[in-house]
Amino acid sequence: MKRLVLTGLPCPPEAWSDFLGNQSDQRILSMFEIFEKCPSPDLRQMSRVVEKVIQEDRPDSLICHGFGVTMALLALLRLRRRGYSYAPRLTLFNGALRNIHILKSRHPLSIQWRSSQSLKKEVERFGGMVDPRLQTHLKHIRAMYRLVILFNFAEAIGSQLQMQRFLGLHLGTPLASPIQLIASPNDPYIPYGSLLQLKRDFHIETFYEVEYGHFPYSLPKRKLVPLIERFERATF
Repeated sequence: MKRLVLTGLPCPPEAWSDFLGNQSDQRILSMFEIFEKCPSPDLRQMSRVVEKVIQEDRPDSLICHGFGVTMALLALLRLRRRGYSYAPRLTLFNGALRNIHILKSRHPLSIQWRSSQSLKKEVERFGGMVDPRLQTHLKHIRAMYRLVILFNFAEAIGSQLQMQRFLGLHLGTPLASPIQLIASPNDPYIPYGSLLQLKRDFHIETFYEVEYGHFPYSLPKRKLVPLIERFERATF
């Protein structure tokens, strides 16, 4: 089973390799690597880096977290529209495409003025780890979150169809991939309603609620890794 792991912010690849185990057929693509390859803070452009990796590696299983969820779905939707039948199995941890309310999830605003040290302490308090290399991309990260705020504004004042066009989404074209969502209702960053929206948009039937905050690897491996492995082995 060939895996591609797409991490979220601000996780280092080591956090995920320790969590999932080191495997020769596993590649971990971190946000730092994506920032290095894409100068744009626009997630739509950043997802093209993910799209290229998916086309080159053709993994059997994608494991995605945070912004990794967003970029993987944008990449796969684009490939689907271009006629690709490729359909890897997707395990999604907390991440979102729509229904992200800034008044409920305020870190896109607070990150604009908080110091990197303050943000690091908060992440560690919630059980996460910070990739120290991201310090060089702090301006990039802040610009990315400003676009998240803009997306939120566009969704608030526009129709669902307008929002889909703005993001370049066509949710009427379903993914062929089997998808499981392992959602954490106590995430301090992503509202639970955003996760339920994701479940509805992609007609996700394999759905688990597990309280891991925002960082899956903050729990012991035995809590979550068996769900991933069982899903990868399942016949659909």
